[in-house]
Amino acid sequence: MHPILISAGRFQLSSYGAFAAAGYLAAILWLKSQMRAMGLDEKRFWSLIYWVFAGAVLGGKLMFWAVSYRELLDGRLALLADLRYGFVFYGGLLGALAAGWAAARRCGVPFLAAADNFAVALPLGHAVGRLGCLAAGCCYGRPTSLPWAVTLGGPGSSTPAELWGVPLHPVPLYESIANLAIAAFLAKVLLPRVRRRELAAGSVLAAYAGLYGAARFALEFLRYDDRGLSLPPFSISQWLSLAAVAAAAALFARRGLRTR
Repeated sequence: MHPILISAGRFQLSSYGAFAAAGYLAAILWLKSQMRAMGLDEKRFWSLIYWVFAGAVLGGKLMFWAVSYRELLDGRLALLADLRYGFVFYGGLLGALAAGWAAARRCGVPFLAAADNFAVALPLGHAVGRLGCLAAGCCYGRPTSLPWAVTLGGPGSSTPAELWGVPLHPVPLYESIANLAIAAFLAKVLLPRVRRRELAAGSVLAAYAGLYGAARFALEFLRYDDRGLSLPPFSISQWLSLAAVAAAAALFARRGLRTR
């Protein structure tokens, strides 16, 4: 693939970083288009964006360190070697939710109403960002003979040398497609119903957690990269996916679906 997007002398722009930035930009642009519908002015809108972004980065890095503690202890991974890489999605999600809750209280914005909009932007941005994983050769899948298999590897790639040129499941692409489908469903079907008060606030967030959790749980079976800390029979991401599905079910059971 293409782990380095642009190389000019000492300057190098990684594909992973470029796609991650493009993902954040796509999410922010969609949210900006919904700013009035969310009842926000410019100041409160950008305050929410900055808080959620900071929470996502911090949470993602902290969980990466937690699941990679063995590499940190034996010196294979430097604690602050490179802040551009090494994040765990679920850690970022939890960090974003915590920061978003604090920011919503600070800005006087109903948390669940804001979270429903962010729950649409999140899979949209995630879909773009996962393409960076594919380009960088990380989050790679198991070997397969399927016609849409991809071959990864090369200088700068995160794929181990023994897998260079081996046909693998394009798991990041699978996840990107799943995220796009989730974003479209939430934006076109659920969010309008929440705004019409046919569904309770928080329904979009709960649906996102359940749908993404189910998709991620299934896709983890196709991952072939080191999953870090694991709790057999599942990876830590699968346990967190099950927790997300359970939380979604609990939120729906508690709040119910309001219909007119």
